[in-house]
Formats: sequence, C-alpha cells, structure tokens
Amino acid sequence: MVKSSDQFPHIQLKLKTQGIAASPPPASRKQNPQTAKNLSDRWGHGRKLRSSIDSLVSYWQDIQEQREEEGKPPLPEKAKPIILQIDPNAFDADDLRKYGIEVISEVENGYIIGASANDPEFSELQKKLDKFIQQERGGNKIAEIWDILDGSKRPEYILSPELLNEWDKIRDEQIYRVDVGIACIGTKSQLPNCPKRNDEENDEKYTKRINTWINKRDITYQEWDSLKSTREDELTNFVNLYQGDVINIVDGSIPRSAELSDSFSCRIQISGKGLKDLVFNFPYIFDVSEPDEFAEIIQRQGLSDREEPSFTLEPPEPNAPKVCVIDSGIQERHSLLKAAIDSENSRSWIPGENDKTADYVSNGGHGTRVAGAVLYPSTIPRSGKEKAVCWLQNARVLDANSKLSKQLFPPNLLGDIVGFYHSKTGTRIFNHSITGSVPCRTQYMSAWAAAIDQLTWNNDILFIVAAGNLPLNHKIGFTRLSVRDHLVANRVYPDYLLEDSCRVANPAQSFQSLTVGSIALNSANVSPWFSIGQKDRVSAFSCCGLGIWETIKPEVVEYGGYLAQDGGVPPNITYPKDLCPELVRSTLNGGPAIASDAVGTSFAAPKVSHIAACLAGELPDESCLLYRALIVQSARWPEWTKPDNVDKLHVLRQIGYGIPNLDRALGNAPNRITLITRGEQHIKARQAHIYQVKLPEKLRSQGEELEILLEVTLSYKAQPRRTRRNRRKYLSTWLDWDCSKRGEDPERFLARTLAKYDAPENSDKGESIFKWMLGKQNNYGKIKEVSRSTGTLQKDWTVVKSFELTEAFCIAIVGHEGWNNEPEATVPYSLLVSFEAVEANIPIYAALVEAQIELVVEQEVEIQALGGS
Repeated sequence: MVKSSDQFPHIQLKLKTQGIAASPPPASRKQNPQTAKNLSDRWGHGRKLRSSIDSLVSYWQDIQEQREEEGKPPLPEKAKPIILQIDPNAFDADDLRKYGIEVISEVENGYIIGASANDPEFSELQKKLDKFIQQERGGNKIAEIWDILDGSKRPEYILSPELLNEWDKIRDEQIYRVDVGIACIGTKSQLPNCPKRNDEENDEKYTKRINTWINKRDITYQEWDSLKSTREDELTNFVNLYQGDVINIVDGSIPRSAELSDSFSCRIQISGKGLKDLVFNFPYIFDVSEPDEFAEIIQRQGLSDREEPSFTLEPPEPNAPKVCVIDSGIQERHSLLKAAIDSENSRSWIPGENDKTADYVSNGGHGTRVAGAVLYPSTIPRSGKEKAVCWLQNARVLDANSKLSKQLFPPNLLGDIVGFYHSKTGTRIFNHSITGSVPCRTQYMSAWAAAIDQLTWNNDILFIVAAGNLPLNHKIGFTRLSVRDHLVANRVYPDYLLEDSCRVANPAQSFQSLTVGSIALNSANVSPWFSIGQKDRVSAFSCCGLGIWETIKPEVVEYGGYLAQDGGVPPNITYPKDLCPELVRSTLNGGPAIASDAVGTSFAAPKVSHIAACLAGELPDESCLLYRALIVQSARWPEWTKPDNVDKLHVLRQIGYGIPNLDRALGNAPNRITLITRGEQHIKARQAHIYQVKLPEKLRSQGEELEILLEVTLSYKAQPRRTRRNRRKYLSTWLDWDCSKRGEDPERFLARTLAKYDAPENSDKGESIFKWMLGKQNNYGKIKEVSRSTGTLQKDWTVVKSFELTEAFCIAIVGHEGWNNEPEATVPYSLLVSFEAVEANIPIYAALVEAQIELVVEQEVEIQALGGS
C-alpha cells in the first residue's frame, strides 16, 4: 500500500520576506469609572491610601516585636508583604517597582501580591501619593491604585481552593505537606532596555552604548540567580526553624526542573502553626496547595477470558522513534508489547521500588493499557505479523494503587525523566496519561504544568497529556462533581461538561503540551442500559475547556470510551464492553491479554502519541513543533457539528479542534495540499515573517466557484514565567498570525503588515477579512468569546470561494514582546497552510505544486536581479 506521504507529500512553505512589524493603531481605552472617581477626589483617595499604608507599617512593626517575643523564625529584612488592587486595564503591575514595590504575583480582578523592596516604610509610594494629592507631575497614576489591603486577605489569594476550604481547620501541631511557589525576580522584572541607535550616531559611540547595556544585562541575570539562592536559603531556614523539611532539595538547592525565570517551586513538610505563619507573613510566597491527588482508573472487574491472539509483533527499526510512557509501569514481557520495549532503559522512580518496573495495578494494569494504545490505536490484530512503529520506554512513577508518592514532586520528577531519556536516548515524545483529580486552577499556571512548558522550551520534545476524567459516582473534594452528581442535579449531557467542576485537570492546562480529551467510538442501548450520548460525541466523563486564560483545551480528542446509565433515581453509571476501547491488558494477575474493560482520557492520549510517533518516523529531522502542528492541522470536527443550530463554542470547549487523522497528518490527497515550514523558524518580538502561496489561475477562475477549505496552524514555544496571569506576561515572546483579505493584493498585505513598506497606489486593498471560525480576536470569528491567538497552538479554518483568492495568498507571523525585552531574544515556530477542494474530485494538489515551483523560480530571478546569490 502506497502511503499518502509518498504520493502526496507536504510541500515546503517559502518565506517571501521579513521585516519590522507595523505597529497596530493605538486602542481607544475608556477610563474606568473608579479611576475617574479617584482623580476627581484626590484628597479623599490619597488620604485613604495613606491611612492604609500607615496602618500596614504599624501592623508590621507590632508583628516583628511579637515574633521576637514568641521566638518565631525571623522574616526577610526590609521586605513587608502588601496587597494592592489596581486598575487592571490601565496600570501595568510591573510598574510598581517604580513605587518601591516588588510584584510577587498577579491574581484576578486587578489584585497584586507585592512586597516592599528594601523599603519597609513604603517611602517611594508615599512620595507618589504626595504628588497625586498636590496634583504634581508624576502622581496621576495613583488614581489607578484603587486599594491597599491588610494581610488578612493573603490566604484568599495564595491558597488553592481545596486548601482554602480547609484553612479554618488547620491545627497547629499537625504536620502538613504542601507545594509552595516563591517569587524571586526582585524589582528588576525586565532587562534594561537596549539602546536604540540615533540617526547621527557613529559606530564607535553606538558600540560603546551597546557594550554598556550588555554589562547591565549580565549583571541583571547574576542578580536574579543570586536572589533565587538567597530566597531558597530564607525559605529553608524558615521551614527548618518550625522543625519542618523542604523536600526535593538536591545538593542544597532546588532542582533546575522546578525553577523558572521568575520563581521556584518545592514541596515542604511543616506544622500547621508554621504553615499559617508562612502564608500570612513570608513575603515572597505566592502559591500554596496540597499535593495533587491522582484521578482513579476507570475499569471493571470480573472479565471473561478471550482467545489469545496469534498475532506477532516485530521489533521496530533500530532508529525508530521512542515514546516514553510515564505511568504505572508496563508488563514488558507481554506478547503484544515485548518486541517494542526498550528494556535497557526501563526505570522506576518510586521510592523503595527502583528495581520494579512492572505494572502492578490490579485488574489488568494501567501503564500496560496505555503502552498498548500507543502501538494499537484502533484495534489489536488477532493474526499475522506487523512491525512496531516505535520503541516504548517504561518510566514507572505510579504505585500499585495508581498513586504518586508524596515524596515525589511532579516538576522535579518530570525534569529527571526528561533528563534521563532525552539526554541518554534522544527521546522526544512523552506520553503523560496521569492527571490530578480536581479542576486545574485558572489564576496562574501550576508548578507541574509550568515544568512541562519549561522542559519543552529547553528541549525539542512533545508532551502529550490526558485531559482528565470526571469520577463516575462520587465527587472529589468540593470542586470535582461526579457524572452522577450532574445527572441527579438535572444537568443535561453534554452541557454539564461546561461547568467549572468539569474543567481539565492539572497539568492539562500546560501551554506547550498537546492535551487530549475523549469521545465515543459508538453507542449501545441494551436494556436496562442506554449510552449517555452518541458516536463521535464527547465522552460523559471527559474533562473539557476552556483552559487557563481562555486557551483552547483539549486541542484534540480520540476514542477513549463512553458511559451508560440505567433509569434509576439516582442513576447507576457503568460502561459496557461495547462502549470501551479495545486495549492490551496486563496478565500479571491472570485474565485475558486483550479486553474492552476500561475507559478514560488516559487511553485517548496514547492514540495521539501513535500519530506523533508516525510523524517522527516519517520526518525524523523535523521539530516536535511541526509534529504538534500537523496533528492539530489534521483534526476535524465530526459530521454532527455541522448544522447551524449546533453551538460551535460548546463544540470547541468539548472537543477542541476535533479528531486527528493519521493520513492527513502524514500526507495529502489529489484534492488537498499542505504547505509546511521546514526546520525551526525563529522570530523576534516586533518582527514579521511573510509567507506566500501562489495560486494558479485555473483554481481562481470566476467560472469555477469552487469551495476551498482553508486551514492554518501556527505552533510555537516560549519561555514561561509562573507569577504572571496572562499569556502576554507568562511567555517571553508571544506570536500570532494574520493573512490576506478577500481579493487583497500581496503588495497591499505587505504594506499593512510591515512598518517600512509602501504598496503601489493601484494595489487592491481587499474587501474584508475571511470569516474564520475563531478569528484573531474574540469577537472576529463565527465563534465569539474565544480567540485563536491565546495559546501557543493556533489553528483556524474557513471555507472560501476560489474566486475570492488572489494570485498569491499571504500569511504573516508576527512576534510580540512578552516578559523578555532582550532585543535579540527569539522563539521558534512551525507554520502550516492547507487548501482542500470541498468537492473531492477536484485535483488541486498537482496544480498548486506546479505553482509553488514557479514561485521559487520567480524569487530566484528577483534575487539575481538585485545582485544576490
């Protein structure tokens, strides 16, 4: 059988030009009524803030004397905690450093957790207040500082919902284990601005200014590193003086995998008394949460044996891709798996069980099922033989009860796993089918999810993560309701999946992973049971989006099983074998080698890992950013989503971009062509890269009126910062894309995209933007309240008439400054553009390939005409 990738391979997308991006017109911003009121009452507002500061300073003086009397651990000198509320749409939180305040973290509704920076009297803030009251220059911004709160509010902004719910029950003498986040960036939240060259400045003078800036930059980096070390010591001393312990300290320091550019995270063990003191008084803490409990495996007992398959799995090629399965271990001698196991690199990270890598989870295992789904994403052959598509690597982290030891801190654990497999064997694909049991938080990125983002930034790797499951019958804590809870409350399937209690589980909110939800393969109604939903609909247990900061999560879905209920009140929930995916089953404790006995997003994720492995085998020299983009580009919504009366926003939140397809990811067809960037393309903030696709006349003919499905996917990565609460400050640099309008001349597109580009006067401006499904902003597309530009994986699609396209379709990737203002800082990306004739018998592949060859020749002629090489 000829693969589509052999007959219809992807075509390289050519870079037309690049330059400085044109600045968007300044957004008109209406002044907030509260800010306007403060400006009109300078005396009253100024007095209120001054009174709050005086009370805060007095309170901390009393606290310090009291601490000394009670023998409590000393707090960092000159750093006093403060909570402010600012105008969230006008005041940049990082500007507080000009007021002598370090931003520890941003929380919701404009609240800022801060600390005085070597200024315990808040004297700089007091000076700004004086200017505000006296209407002097430099004081007006005080109107955008709405309030200063006392420290009693700190638990509300620092604790996880679960821990906050239990806060009043914390007992002084009881020992607690919690995960904490510590900010360590100080008042230099950004690098010093790089000098711009003046028009009449000579080379010598400009070079001197640049060298001065480089020295300041290097000093800033050193100060950040020194500050982190200091705060590690301060936290450790604080915890130790309460007879506590900082877990996961390695050689006296926090492991690099738990560090970000602005913070570090760790797990501590401390008394209730010490925990209260830490939350209320340690100035640099911004996050305290209980260690994640892991979602239960959804599987049945009491299976009947099935026939043993006579199928033979052959080993993959020696240089085949490797997929690391981070799970409960694998039954490595299983007849359906053993030929593909990289047994030399099997490893257990479970304390006290370092020599045990098997899957000891009862009733058929978990990691074994996941590993099987990587190799057999649909059905398991019963006869014949087949070569495995990849090597499986066994990273055992869950014990026999599918729990993660409290001694293991996920950021450090993942750092160790990536360090071992990526460094030693070049592994690039990591299947992560384990999640927390409660909804992810949306205030800021968790340490676990941020570690995935940081590891992805540091390495060319791809984490494929399960979205998480709802419990079937019993709620978890007070934040995760069960399927039965929703049905008893008369919430209709699938609408209940849009409730906050059904949000994706930690770490599925990670920006730079690929998150996978579950849908149903089929439906079954056998009295007294009837399935909850139908084929290709979201599974009744699958956690949904949107994710943190309105990102699209999960991005894709696969067949992870389904549920059924009876007519009882309350209903009984089960999953007959006809609703379960067929999976490899561990036989360590007896039972069949194959069974349909478990459901969950755990088994949807490895089916996507299978596609990633096939892509890595087909395109071994390409980046994981391209694999991620190709998977999403191949995804489609099923047929039931097409009618106009279907709420498309609900569809997006439940199944993301849809169901990926291996053939579309690998190649094309006569009526479809995909153009891709080869290798990692790097772009800076304020830079634009322009790509062009030449479209032949016969495709654009007015007489044809062909319907063309146009799909674009951008996949990029950037360095994260955990203490900030939106993508523009979480990422070092953020990207988005724009494209030609209907009928827009390429020259006109270049003129509106690049800062220094003039279009000919007679060039066509274009009629209007295409009606994209999502749009660049959350009110541009067919689906409102969501934007394609929010995450690091940005897909959009539309159907256009062929005559609406111009001779050259243009698309621009634009870089924007995030937290990193270093002018030479770049981020890598991959870009895909697909054209598909909706009528399958229209052969556009060959025509577009020929046109791209002509475009390359034209560009070479242009270069030669300019004297290039």
